[in-house]
Amino acid sequence: MATRTKVLPNSEGALTQYAENFLKQMTDHTDEYHLTEEELQQVQDVVSEWVSTADAATTARDAARAATEAKDAARAAMEETLRTRIRLIQANPAITDQAKLEAGIRPHKTTRTPIRPPHTSPIGSVIASDQLTQTLFISDAATPTKRARPSGVTGCEIYLFVGDAAPADPKAFRMIRFATRSPEEVTFEAADGGRTAHYLLRWMNSKGETGPWSNVISATIPAV
Repeated sequence: MATRTKVLPNSEGALTQYAENFLKQMTDHTDEYHLTEEELQQVQDVVSEWVSTADAATTARDAARAATEAKDAARAAMEETLRTRIRLIQANPAITDQAKLEAGIRPHKTTRTPIRPPHTSPIGSVIASDQLTQTLFISDAATPTKRARPSGVTGCEIYLFVGDAAPADPKAFRMIRFATRSPEEVTFEAADGGRTAHYLLRWMNSKGETGPWSNVISATIPAV
């Protein structure tokens, strides 16, 4: 397999200059370089082919770059004009929703979706994450494998009772936190170590309305 001569430049521009100078020297001093007419013609042919194809490629590349720049500018101008027109059409009550849809424009909602009280309850699990510390994981009963809150819900009220058995009346629990994320870490006093923590949970929406209570979640508080 032929190897590329090291003396040839790498860049196309420098290579063209080198080839044209080489051809001139061969043409002007054929006898000095001991070239036959056939050999000189071969050099002339390959240099001519290179120069013509390189020029054509450069012209095509420049044209493609210019076309791409023109296309990008045209797209930017079109998108800006269309966005402006779309906003004006969306805001115009004289244009029917059907006409907007046929133009590919989503009409603005004229009524808000009412926020309803939460209708599902949270579910949770507790692990002992450290001494006198429990970590509470919260999800929704309708989507137990996800941590996302139900639609319209802003957070979860966490109520706690520490004792041997959980009271039947939720009023016996005290609210300790309004959680907007999961998990939540709960810490206890040293005297609570070894006792049982009982949790009740319920969702609250942005209007302050609460949903149904969760089942009681119980776990032993890790002692010191």
